[in-house]
Amino acid sequence: MLQDKFASKFKTRNFNNTCDLILFYLYILKSKSRQNLIKKAINMRKLDKKLIIKLAAVIIIAIISMSLFSLDLGIIPPLGSLLFPGNGLWKVPGEVPAEERLTIPGLSADVTVIRDEWGIPHIYTSNELDLFFAQGYIHAQDRYFSMDMLRRQVRGMLSEVVGTDALPLDKFNLAMGMEYWANKTLQKMRDMYENGTIKFLPNLDRYVDGINYYLNTHKHEKPLEYYLMGFEPTEWSALDSLCLVQEMARQMSWNYRDFYRYQNFETFGPINYSEIFSLPTPYQIPICPDYGEYDAPPGGFWTGYTPNPSLSTAITNFLAGVEKIDSHKDLIESQNGDSIGSNNWIVNGSLSTTGKPILCNDMHLSWILPGIWYEQHLKCESGLNVYGFAIPGMPLAAVGYNEYVGWGFTNTGYDVIDWYYYNKDPNNLDTKYIYNGAPTDYTTRTHEIKVKGEEPVEFTVKQTVHGPVLSDLRDFGLPESFGDIVIAPQWTANDYYFNFLAGDGFDRAHNRSAFNEASKYWDTLAQNIVYGDIYGNIAIRPTGKVPIRDDTRNPSWHLGNGTFPYNGSNGEGEWIGYVPFDDLPHSLNPEQSYLASANQIIAGPEYNKYFAQNEYNAGYRARRINELLSRAQEGTVNIEKMKEIQNDVKSSSAQAFTPYLIGAIESEYGSSPPEEIDDVLTVLKEWKYVMDKDSAAPTIYRKWRDYFDDYTFDDEIEAYDAASGPGLNVLEYLMREIPDSHWFDNISTPSVEIRDDIILIALDDAIEWLEVFYDSSDPKTWRWGDIHTAYFGHLTGLGAFSKGPYEWSGSGHCVTPSGVSIESGVGRAIGGSSERLIVDFSNLNNSLSVIPSGQSGLSHSRHYADQLEQLFLQYKYHGAYLTNTIANFPTTSIESRIYFTPGGA
Repeated sequence: MLQDKFASKFKTRNFNNTCDLILFYLYILKSKSRQNLIKKAINMRKLDKKLIIKLAAVIIIAIISMSLFSLDLGIIPPLGSLLFPGNGLWKVPGEVPAEERLTIPGLSADVTVIRDEWGIPHIYTSNELDLFFAQGYIHAQDRYFSMDMLRRQVRGMLSEVVGTDALPLDKFNLAMGMEYWANKTLQKMRDMYENGTIKFLPNLDRYVDGINYYLNTHKHEKPLEYYLMGFEPTEWSALDSLCLVQEMARQMSWNYRDFYRYQNFETFGPINYSEIFSLPTPYQIPICPDYGEYDAPPGGFWTGYTPNPSLSTAITNFLAGVEKIDSHKDLIESQNGDSIGSNNWIVNGSLSTTGKPILCNDMHLSWILPGIWYEQHLKCESGLNVYGFAIPGMPLAAVGYNEYVGWGFTNTGYDVIDWYYYNKDPNNLDTKYIYNGAPTDYTTRTHEIKVKGEEPVEFTVKQTVHGPVLSDLRDFGLPESFGDIVIAPQWTANDYYFNFLAGDGFDRAHNRSAFNEASKYWDTLAQNIVYGDIYGNIAIRPTGKVPIRDDTRNPSWHLGNGTFPYNGSNGEGEWIGYVPFDDLPHSLNPEQSYLASANQIIAGPEYNKYFAQNEYNAGYRARRINELLSRAQEGTVNIEKMKEIQNDVKSSSAQAFTPYLIGAIESEYGSSPPEEIDDVLTVLKEWKYVMDKDSAAPTIYRKWRDYFDDYTFDDEIEAYDAASGPGLNVLEYLMREIPDSHWFDNISTPSVEIRDDIILIALDDAIEWLEVFYDSSDPKTWRWGDIHTAYFGHLTGLGAFSKGPYEWSGSGHCVTPSGVSIESGVGRAIGGSSERLIVDFSNLNNSLSVIPSGQSGLSHSRHYADQLEQLFLQYKYHGAYLTNTIANFPTTSIESRIYFTPGGA
């Protein structure tokens, strides 16, 4: 309740803003008696006069405003009803009771839910349908508001609760086809169940029943956000659960890179493009070690390119519109940074101290509160016994381990979306387009969008043979005309997908063979799935649908493989199938005794069956993980070592770049550099490349490196009006291998600059910037933590429900990533590790995990951010308790019990 939320603020006087003061006022009003109020007032005797004056002013304003607060304020309801005792805030759910007994109609057997000290539920029963009912109930109890908002975003239902401001986003998301294909997949699954192909569907339906049972029995208790936004929770459906898979697909694979690459190709020209964007990019360590290693980038260029002004204008206008949609702009920015990705790795028994594998996983996503992941333990006498992470709204455990196997994910970077452009049919501009040389009718689908305070809006989506037309959505700021160009994507998520069937198989698998069979259902989210088991096996398989393209009709300059947009009117780039599961690269029990993925290139040059990647991470995280694991001696890796690696903040990019900075200084100045540079040199020479928040060297390195990168490429980017420059590993390659590269020359000056010239110019400007920012000429005062912070924002953006900023070690290229921009000053990392898992196959009860939030979505709950503040920010973990029976669950770790029993009408 509110008392719990603000008791600590009451004791510590930690009021961050006026909103906190108002909520504190509500906390006092909710005291049970005048006597309690007086006691609380006495305990406030140490409050300073200024705070008392502020509090008194807030109380007076709140009382006077009660009549005014009866006015409707748009998306926020009349505040009078919100604040008046007995209504609104007074009905927010409290903490879960220490013991609760529920009689549930339709239940087959008893279910016991034990919550441990972190609020993590452990569900025990003898019947699987009852288990999934309880899982749905618990998810709704802890996280329903975040579930609700996610499904509303995918299904184009935000306007229903927000109003017309959300219409452009609703239309765009509906046009993308996520809800459409979720619905088709659900119907397909029902058909498969009816004909006996699958068995899982009743478990999904029973999970939905559990969610709705909670909602229907708690209609007068709902999270605070519902009162603030003024709408009611509505029932969940199996379609909603399928839609959440689509949202993860959007975050992991929907992108506009084909367009940005084409813009760079067109503006830089083929020769320049080949020098800095050729594949493979430098210094990649393949995920699967069985297909050889890469040498230096091949270079080369393409001939026969003829500019297409109409296409260029259409792409520019389309991207300008997309970038006006906040969620898509955020997605583009996160894909360009390092907050979306992940790490996983595993060592075999020869490297571990136990003789059995140890598996690690941490998935990198945006940091939000409530957190993305939810921990739970599911135990049924049928044999299902799995601990892991789920996204509330989805049944099962998506990542985790059972009594036999464990697994974790990282994003593959497979190119699973292609963009096509077409000419309109000049004789039927609105109804036909040219496909493969012939006029072709659009197909259409129509949606009705409910809008708060307005009449419903009908919205029709045109479809080409490849996918939905997105270039005619004027509502989100696109220009009125694209000329004769139509733009549409083909995306693997616009197809049937059966990830729930894969997840069901993962949770039940007893060996590698069973896990592989389940993996064949893993469709729309292409992931590098690391695997280990109690028998000593380690493996990794980049899994998911990967398109095979027919590039025979492409012009000679087109790189193919989905790298650039395809001319659909000419029949380019048709998908002719998906890469067969057995042909995907993979590795099982390699000679090197470990496997590691961090979003780098998947396979070496000897894998030549299919070309699956045209963009991937620069590889610095992978470089550091491989460095640590490759030098591990036999029998030395234990849980503590794995914790150290997961929390490692040594920068392999700093390790690569800093020696060249030091070398340039010493080459230019010898033993007598100017004092300000000598002071910087001293700091850098003592540094071990650890991005420690209390150190100054990371600040110097990062600011210098940013300028070095800018001064190498920005003059050409500006001159050519290009979309962007290359990855950092390309700059490293030029720095190491081609110090007189023309890219180092500043084309706006008459002189010809080479590498060390730009290094030193960048250093001078970095020092000047840091002296001004820190108001100090002493480099030792330039603390990294003063400029590098971590922020965990509430999913609605409400600052009162957010956490941070916190001073934070690390960087975007560390194993534990936290990428920031410090161009304008203090940077906030808003993404990184969204969970951490360490699985010990010698004793599964030794396994550890943590999330950077808490289990509860209720902002006043003790479990709202307890793991964030007490564990994650302190590089700590908690035990996972994969216990076989209720009887041997550690009693001291039990916080609450819920007993579900059959009965009732």
